Amino acid sequence: MKCEFASEGLLWIDKIATGVGIILFSPRNKVAAGLHILRGLSQGRRPENPAYFADTAIEFVISEFKKLGADGQISVAIAGGASMLASGDSENVGSRLVTTIKELLGRHNVHVKLESIGGSKLRSIILNIDEGKIKIS
Repeated sequence: MKCEFASEGLLWIDKIATGVGIILFSPRNKVAAGLHILRGLSQGRRPENPAYFADTAIEFVISEFKKLGADGQISVAIAGGASMLASGDSENVGSRLVTTIKELLGRHNVHVKLESIGGSKLRSIILNIDEGKIKIS
């Protein structure tokens, strides 16, 4: 439920578990956005915070990138979608969210280039905007 934009330095998303951390980066324009998404589709709801749902968050970021002239080549890294609980439907929450996010990105012809998903561990994504390098740990 977090969204940050940056054009220099480090962009960092940490403590990613069942949710999904996403970094979108336009190397040509040196514009980046970091999202930490916990919920899937908005089902028509319009939250005050566009990062609350996957669909509203991705629409918001793509729209902002277009306004900044950064709607060409976009690199995307995602992490998360972990199964932190070992019972019932909760095991599939993270993987369903990952699938939803990939489908939403695909609708904008934006595809994931680097990912670390599933499993049962916390993750972090760090983008060094100045060097154009992304690390997932």
